[in-house]
Amino acid sequence: MRAVTGRAFVLLVAASAVGLAGNALRSDGVRLAGFAAPASCEVATATAGIEVLPPTQAAAACGDPGVVIADARSTDRFTEGHVANAIHLPCVAPRVVANQALSLLAGKHTLIVYGDTTEEAQPVAEELRRGASGALRVVVLKGGFDAWNRAGFACSSGPCAECKGSAGR
Repeated sequence: MRAVTGRAFVLLVAASAVGLAGNALRSDGVRLAGFAAPASCEVATATAGIEVLPPTQAAAACGDPGVVIADARSTDRFTEGHVANAIHLPCVAPRVVANQALSLLAGKHTLIVYGDTTEEAQPVAEELRRGASGALRVVVLKGGFDAWNRAGFACSSGPCAECKGSAGR
């Protein structure tokens, strides 16, 4: 029995070494050091700290000049209709666009993020919360844009007025 276990262990170690060596030689191999998970719009599991506001509470906050609203949906969806005065920050935005959006948050105290659903906005809100100063409150609009629209709150259409470059257009 020990001989079989020993062989299995040696085979496992040898196979792992060959796999790691093959990965290291490939130009498109998986980087094992400094790995960072790719940004995506999939539902994140670590968003328990993100507060979710119903549309009525979010709308009440909109008159405050210290509040910014960010739309995390695609450019086409944003152009079709969005919360009035929202900035466009899709989850696939390049880091430079995200940094520009964060610069718009200087002096602001609340960021309301929405998508088509609550779940779509949560990973974007989490990423923005990590990149923003600790004084910024980042929340998600419950029910997304459809809930806002069904509640009869102000909507606009067209490209993002504040967005620079082609990312927001």
